Amino acid sequence: MEFGSGIWMYFVITVLSQVWMGSQGQNAQDGYSLQVDSSVMVIQEGLCVSIPCQFTANNRRKFMNSIGFWKVDLETTVASNDKSIAVTKQNFHLEGDPNVGDCTLRIADATKQDSGMYFFRFEESKDSINKFNYMANKITVQVTDLTQKPEIIVIGEMVAKEEVRLTCILPGICSAPIVKWWRDNSDEVLESTSMSLTPSLWDHGLSITCEVSLPKVDSSTRQTLILDVQYPPTVKVNTVIEPSEITLENHTVAVKEGQSLILKCLVDSNPASEVTWTKGEKTVASSVTGQKLELYLDNVKSSDANTYSCTAQNKHGDTSDFVDIEVEAGKVETSDNLYPDASPDLEEVTAASPQQASSDIDYKLLAGLIAGNVLVLSLIALVLFCFVRRNMKRRQQAIINNGQELSSQGTSAYKKVLQLGVPDMKS
Repeated sequence: MEFGSGIWMYFVITVLSQVWMGSQGQNAQDGYSLQVDSSVMVIQEGLCVSIPCQFTANNRRKFMNSIGFWKVDLETTVASNDKSIAVTKQNFHLEGDPNVGDCTLRIADATKQDSGMYFFRFEESKDSINKFNYMANKITVQVTDLTQKPEIIVIGEMVAKEEVRLTCILPGICSAPIVKWWRDNSDEVLESTSMSLTPSLWDHGLSITCEVSLPKVDSSTRQTLILDVQYPPTVKVNTVIEPSEITLENHTVAVKEGQSLILKCLVDSNPASEVTWTKGEKTVASSVTGQKLELYLDNVKSSDANTYSCTAQNKHGDTSDFVDIEVEAGKVETSDNLYPDASPDLEEVTAASPQQASSDIDYKLLAGLIAGNVLVLSLIALVLFCFVRRNMKRRQQAIINNGQELSSQGTSAYKKVLQLGVPDMKS
């Protein structure tokens, strides 16, 4: 009898201890464990997040009709898979299935009021004694301001005069937002998650903005896209006659032999074009890196008379412009007129850099200044020489005149003495 009562007492104590531990919670106990990716979860306001979570109860992960709870304290439940349980937060959800040891928590449309500490509670069933509060494995949720920006997705390549579709999304949201679009050169506002756009050449470099508003949390964020509109090239050829620096846009330019020219090819395209200069049918210069290519002709000759064409090409098309150079008879220069690497017969025309041309012009200008200064100094010396010589002649003439005057005065005195006579010394 005493043996049977002892077994009964042991059973009662075991049950009561299980019930007490299940209702009051434990820091740790063999067979009960919980793992989360991080004990601190930081969420931006208005976004959604899932917090992965796995647990074991009584060394098991498989159950039937089990119930899971996420709680703030023993009395306050924020999420449960039992729909009959009253919860205090409608945006908290027990996403995992407790029957397979999954306690994953999902928080939707996070607000600043959701910040706090939470723990998981497990009950194998409403009538089971296998219950446990995982209070040693609390998670901390911190909700911060919304700083994440939307993403603007361009569906298709943005080419002038071709329609493209833009979509604005904010990753991490789980409720329908309000999306608005506007352009920096328009007052029109479009409310839609997507929009169609047919850009023009002039839209390149302009901006378009999408704003995402989250009504449930009264927050908004926006993103701006700089339009990168691709288009085929346009070409304009100008001719500069040196040293006058006269710029001509004519398709026919007449120059005299010995003059110098700069043929400028101005290109506008996106992406950058391959630019080529041809003299007649022969290619004489090319570039693939810029929007401009200049051809320099120094001391032109009659053999330089020809049609010079500039052609630009990118993946969206090609175009060209030209100028006819006519060389009039005049001073004939025998020196090479194309630089830096032209052949004597002028069959090869080479593009020179603006720096080379500027350097040659500087040397010529310096030589001209020196020659001019020498000429001025020579003239000044000549004037001084003439002035000194003239003064010396004047002084010599004055001396001669003074001498003649003194001689005349002496002769007159002598004559007067003769007229008065000489006194007789004897008497």
